[in-house]
Amino acid sequence: MSLFSIGSGSKRFVMLVLARHAYSFAFGGRLAAVCLILAAAIWSVPGASPALAESVVPVVAETVRRAPLVNNLQLSGTVTSPRVSQLSTAVPGLVTDVRFDSGASVRKGDLLVELDPALDEMTVRQAKAELAEAEAELADAYRRLRIAENLAERSYGPQNAVDALKSEVDTKKAVIERRKAQQASAEERLSRHYVKAPYDGIIARRMVEAGQWVVPGTAVFELVAMDGLRIDVPVPQQYYPQIKNGVKVSARFDALPDRELPAKVGALIPVSDPSVRTFILRVLPTDTTIEITPGMSARVAISLQSGREGIIVSRDALVRYPDGRITVWVMEANGEGALVKERRIEIGNSFDGVVHVLSGLKEGERVVVRGNESLREGQAVRPAS
Repeated sequence: MSLFSIGSGSKRFVMLVLARHAYSFAFGGRLAAVCLILAAAIWSVPGASPALAESVVPVVAETVRRAPLVNNLQLSGTVTSPRVSQLSTAVPGLVTDVRFDSGASVRKGDLLVELDPALDEMTVRQAKAELAEAEAELADAYRRLRIAENLAERSYGPQNAVDALKSEVDTKKAVIERRKAQQASAEERLSRHYVKAPYDGIIARRMVEAGQWVVPGTAVFELVAMDGLRIDVPVPQQYYPQIKNGVKVSARFDALPDRELPAKVGALIPVSDPSVRTFILRVLPTDTTIEITPGMSARVAISLQSGREGIIVSRDALVRYPDGRITVWVMEANGEGALVKERRIEIGNSFDGVVHVLSGLKEGERVVVRGNESLREGQAVRPAS
């Protein structure tokens, strides 16, 4: 049997023996050299070292294609609330009770501030008493009218007395209506001594203390609604015609940097700021469970159709170098298999997981998108299963 026809395991053993002899005769000169040359010859025989022989690398590839280009507009915005109110009292008065502090969550109808109601409570009682008096006078006028009518029917009394009593009844009815209005006014004024929450929200600021005298227009609380939060984004005016309700929008919040959240266009406010030439785009997050608050900063990405087409490739195909170079591994046919060659490219905008290739690639070429981390020039590759 020839030395070169032995199996790979036997060849490793022979190489080890020759290497030991070469070391033993390292100072013997010619014999050591012969041993080393023989070991190298055995190792270079095909099939001698499957571990070091270049293997075919499995990769995932895609075809470079031409597609409509999208401009990704990256803008900064601020989370705002649909309702922010400076709550005030409707009547002057002395504050006797403050129920909530800054940061408190309140429900619609919750009592926030109470003013001293003593004087207006007395006004209400007086109005009720006057109404009761007017109703009693009306009842007496009706009684006297019935008597006069009975006497007139039997010709025991003049008709003009009946007419006078009817006029008196009408007057008493008008007095009752006035007393009712006065009572309602007094009760309404009394109710305004109690400032209640007009909607669900959070107390952003408390601006009043017990014992303080307040007048109408004096803010006592700032209430912020937490439902329906939106993002207001200033947009350069040149993009106004391109933004429609159907454009793709997403948002990232600095408080949640690892999450990209889907959103939609809520409103396009065309009132431009003449000083900076912008208009307001109102963006609504579609996930209402995220924990954001008014005033929080956000970054909004808007995908706008450019109306042009170009060569695109997946971002995963790109290999970036510290010196700024960007390359891809292009597959080229080699008989029944394929080889890869590294090619430098220039890129433009990125969108939806792809990039616009300005130069370096042609439509229809195949590039590696998975398994391109450790490829070498001329490496044999095969499609991954």
